[in-house]
Amino acid sequence: MNTEHKIYIGDAEAVLKKLPDNFFQLMVTSPPYWNVRDYEHKDQIGLNDTLEEYLDRLNGVWQEVARTLLPDAKIALNIGNIYYSEPDEKRRTTANLSLLTWQQLNNIKCLRFMGTIHWQKTTSRDGAVLFGSYPYPTNFMISNAVEPIHVFRKAGKREVPKEIKERSKVTLEEHRKFRDAIWNDINGVEDKHCAAYPVELPARLIRMFSYVEDWVLDPFLGSGTTMKAAKELGRNSVGIELNHDYLARIEEKVGIKQVEYSAII
Repeated sequence: MNTEHKIYIGDAEAVLKKLPDNFFQLMVTSPPYWNVRDYEHKDQIGLNDTLEEYLDRLNGVWQEVARTLLPDAKIALNIGNIYYSEPDEKRRTTANLSLLTWQQLNNIKCLRFMGTIHWQKTTSRDGAVLFGSYPYPTNFMISNAVEPIHVFRKAGKREVPKEIKERSKVTLEEHRKFRDAIWNDINGVEDKHCAAYPVELPARLIRMFSYVEDWVLDPFLGSGTTMKAAKELGRNSVGIELNHDYLARIEEKVGIKQVEYSAII
């Protein structure tokens, strides 16, 4: 099946402002993590921001995503919590990014919360000892190896041709498996990108929340995993990536020698 895949190089919010209303059926993404990872760009979200600045920048992206979604389109946001230390303490605290980003989406008037899937990432930790008082009580830090995927829908209805619905069906076994609140059968992944998720994660979400030939959006494309899944499943996709240096990785992963892309800085 011939599908279209387009990458925009630039800031996610700035690029989204140039994209049309009511276009995408699904957004799947894992945004930059606050104060943890270096995505190798001076304008990256999170690394040098305060928590308030980080959340404000993300909120601008979510507002634009909601505008570009079709009626009844879905959002699937994967983000975990992180450990950090307050300036006056050496001990660790947990930043509840999962709750804070959920609140941002829940505050957008056109979005309706559908539920949260919990992806168990324990296999990617390789048994590492987490921060805390090991081997003594009482300061066990609760593992962040389970990440939530918050699912929202945009209010409204959409008509879909019967032929498209038939081509997009899932089996009864898949339906039962996909709707489970805990996904413990998807392992972490080794990738050249510092924060890639396994392709099965967006693939499952794409099958759950879009039809063949739909448009899928990832505003934080990274190494291109969401785009790869969309292509393999007969969906079209748009990805936004701040760092132009990631383009070769994306092309390699997606399996297209020359992904169509535009530079919007």
